[in-house]
Formats: sequence, structure tokens, C-alpha cells
Amino acid sequence: MSKTVDVMLPLRLLCLDIDGTLLDTAHHLPPENRAAVQYAAEKGVCICLLSARPPQAIAPIARALDVPGPVASFGGALIQTGKQRIFDRRLPVEAVQAVLRLAPQDISLSLYRDTAWFVEREDRWNAAEGDITGLRPAVVALEDTLSAGAPHKLLCMGEAADIDRFYATLQKEALAVDLLRSKDEYLEIMPRQAGKAEALLTVCRHLGIVSEQAMAIGDHDIDCALLRAAGIGVAMGNGSLAARQAADWIAPDNDHAGVAAAVYHWMKEEDA
Repeated sequence: MSKTVDVMLPLRLLCLDIDGTLLDTAHHLPPENRAAVQYAAEKGVCICLLSARPPQAIAPIARALDVPGPVASFGGALIQTGKQRIFDRRLPVEAVQAVLRLAPQDISLSLYRDTAWFVEREDRWNAAEGDITGLRPAVVALEDTLSAGAPHKLLCMGEAADIDRFYATLQKEALAVDLLRSKDEYLEIMPRQAGKAEALLTVCRHLGIVSEQAMAIGDHDIDCALLRAAGIGVAMGNGSLAARQAADWIAPDNDHAGVAAAVYHWMKEEDA
């Protein structure tokens, strides 16, 4: 457990990771989770979807939940409420160029900016990511995309051992970016001070509440700072060791509606 949980303050914000958390391993939204999120919204809790996905890949889940609330995409680099952007931070172009130069052939690189997804070649990794998100990338030289603006994030995909080696290489370069694992096979390269914890605090300020009034639920290393920043941090039973160590409570796994279990556990306890 990372902190002593004070449940005296009423919950006003629920921040939800999507893949491995809100969705099951088949990337479907369990009806129990949908009902629990709607229950929280009916209790006056603001729902924030907070994912490394691009905004257009979060939109179908938001529609399926059918509750209003801000959306934090690219791991927190872009936060929108309706059509209003309340936060927008990009990667330094020189850091992106360094990553492109250093990436070995066995790493699949994706570059994301707003609703655009670019890859240099089609491969099994971006094909699988496309199947998960329902999106398809444009194939283009990634260096050429930088003239149109800095990206919100880079995604590196590959075998876990290859990602381990590339992660170590980038750490030695000390680039002005954050390096975060969202899966064993995924390395997310994000702008600094634009992660999920910062996104939670930004949404709290937007709502005029304190972070102790927020509950966050996630499953992997990329969620650790988020779980620590929230008043109640919940890790999924399928979560990484780091996520579970950062959490205040461990929910059932994502194939057993862990989000619903967390919502009802904490909100009904609060009502008691």
C-alpha cells in the first residue's frame, strides 16, 4: 500500500485506464463495468478516461459508457472536455529525431499527433495495435512528419527483450522525455510533466477539487504515478508488480470486472 487512504472526503472524480483495466483481455467493455461507471456518474462523480490511446481510439469507449467527462489521451499529453483543450503538450522535436536515429530494425515505431497515426512500415505490431484500437496508420517517413508539428507521443513495440534493450539505450541518452511501459512489449515515449498523474491533477484543478477526492484505476507501470497521486489508487489483479505495489487496493482482474468491484467497494463504503 502506498499511503493511508482517507475516505472522509467524498469522491468526485474517477480516472480510468482503458486497456487491461476497463476493457477485458478481448478488448470488450464488460456490462458490469459499464453499469458501475454509470452508477458512479449518477452519484455525481466525474468520469475521466485516461489512456495512452489517441483520442479517436478512446471515443468509441466513451460513447459506449454514455457518461460525460474529460478525456485524457496520449497518457495525459492531450486533455479535452468536449471540444475544449485544457492541456496540450508535445515531445521536443530533437528528442524525437534522436529516437528515430537510435531505433533498431526490430523495434516497430509509431508517431502520434492529434488524430494522425504514422508508421514507416506496416508490420505485425502495428497491425495488432490497429486491431485493438480500430485505427489504421499512414505509412510515411516519420522524419518527414515533423515539419507539420511536434508529436504528442511515440510508441515503440517489439518483443519484451528487444524493448528492454532499447529502453536501456534511451535511458543512457538522457533525452528530455518520459519513458514508460504500458505493456511488456510496449514502450511509450511521452512529453515530460504530461503523464497520467499530471493529468489527474489538471482535471482536479479544472473541476475545483483536490486529488484526495479522486479514485484512479490502472494496470501497468505507466499507471504507477497516477495511482499514487489519487486519493484512492486501485490496481487491477492482472496488473504489473509495480502497479500493484503503488496501489491502495487490488481489484479483481480485467476479465472479472475489476473496475466494477472497485467502484462498488469504495463508493458503497463511502455511502455507509
